[in-house]
Amino acid sequence: MPRNTWPIIVGGCHRSGTSLVRRIFNAHSRIHCGPEVKFFRDFYGDYFADPIHHLRFTTTARALLPEADLLAVLGRTFVALHERAAAQAGKPRWADKNPENVLYLAEWQQLLGDRWVFVHVVRNPLDTLASIKEVKFPLSIPADLEARIAFYQRYIQAGLHFGAAHPERYYRVLYEQLVRVPRATLDSMMRWLGETLEPGQLAFNTVPQQTGLEDPKIAHTSEIHPRSIGRWPTVLTREEAGIIWHETRGLWAQVDPNGRYTAALCDVRGGNGESVV
Repeated sequence: MPRNTWPIIVGGCHRSGTSLVRRIFNAHSRIHCGPEVKFFRDFYGDYFADPIHHLRFTTTARALLPEADLLAVLGRTFVALHERAAAQAGKPRWADKNPENVLYLAEWQQLLGDRWVFVHVVRNPLDTLASIKEVKFPLSIPADLEARIAFYQRYIQAGLHFGAAHPERYYRVLYEQLVRVPRATLDSMMRWLGETLEPGQLAFNTVPQQTGLEDPKIAHTSEIHPRSIGRWPTVLTREEAGIIWHETRGLWAQVDPNGRYTAALCDVRGGNGESVV
């Protein structure tokens, strides 16, 4: 199977731009990337609260097969679902976008072997956690700040770990770079995928997009724009920003080692009087 037909798995921390990347991919004539299908999250019951967890299909099905066998059976069906959806759309390639994909890369490896690639969408911690504070996902994301910081770190580290182990199948796209220089960023990513950038991808909402589970704001976005960069001072308190940056700046430095996209976040003071950025 040629590399330019391999499935594309998209993941990254919530509020990092995965929905934007999803629509950009789906606007390509060869790639089908629909809204989120919560296969792994449902399979593992990966929610903070679910009063009917014991009644769910994947929970009760464990009475028939061990978890590993059940994943193999249901996973084949999930992959077939993607293949059929792509075929019905007249596209030879499919992609799956879920923020939590970054946590289930070992499971994707079990289902697909070595013939797939991972696109890791990364956004700076201040804007990411500010956006999470605004929207709140009580079933998927913890409520307190320290737990949210750990949540962000887990998602970034999981992607970086996969990239270190499988550099030939890992591509990292920085949200800040994507929205500031979209054409060059997308051209590089699409060439890495073995594809050609198409004009419709830059105007992704001018082509038909399926409705389903995703960030509702993305449906009303007319262009790729940088207006969300550096919004965090309007959402986070100075104390919150100082705590976040203290806990995550080392990790962010692995993503942005030259500080190119750190300077764009503004220079404000944290609760302890020290510069946050």
